[in-house]
Amino acid sequence: MPTGAHGLREHGFAPVVLPPVPAAVTAGFRDHPYRTLRLRMSWTADDDWLFQYVPPSGAPAPGGPVRDLADRRLAAGLGSLLRGTLSGPWLDVHADWLIALHRIRTVAPAGTTVRLAPPEPPSPDCEFTLLALLGREGEGSLRSRLHGPAGSSETALRPGQGLLLDRRTVIDDLHDLLAGPGGPVTQDLLTAHLSPASGPPASALRIRPMLVRGPTGTLLHTRPALR
Repeated sequence: MPTGAHGLREHGFAPVVLPPVPAAVTAGFRDHPYRTLRLRMSWTADDDWLFQYVPPSGAPAPGGPVRDLADRRLAAGLGSLLRGTLSGPWLDVHADWLIALHRIRTVAPAGTTVRLAPPEPPSPDCEFTLLALLGREGEGSLRSRLHGPAGSSETALRPGQGLLLDRRTVIDDLHDLLAGPGGPVTQDLLTAHLSPASGPPASALRIRPMLVRGPTGTLLHTRPALR
């Protein structure tokens, strides 16, 4: 399987290793299994990505302030998870990114194959998609078929693994959960669709001058270095 930035550039996809899933993510998805969350991702003066919760537009979501607080806690946990998987030379640090996150729980009876059904397709301006296999109960496997410039490829993800897709290159992708003969299998998959954010960067940290020590008794103004 192609790996790293080279695999993403040449084949349109590359595997990633997930960090430990924060407890807030596991609890949030358990309490509210069907949801869509949105985050804004900005590069900061500390040479790190900042993840900010984006409240839903329009009418308030059912649950009011309690649901909003739960969403913010889940978003904080997801930011910790995404920081270790999305960082890489493929992301432009001069731009902000909007991330649409979906959790897909799939149950397959023994001996069957079930096609994963995302709650909504990626937006037309989506540039990258992360598929993160958070967990699985029972005997089964996830089979992904990808179609890109190098032809068709097939790969299988295990819990704790992810797959990063370049949506400008991968023209189609299908994902099936295969259950073994011993019983049903339940799987939790997280999808993250990344699109460039419109408008100026949201984070003031990105453009904030930094003070560093110069010669004795002086402070120098500088700008954060972007990798």
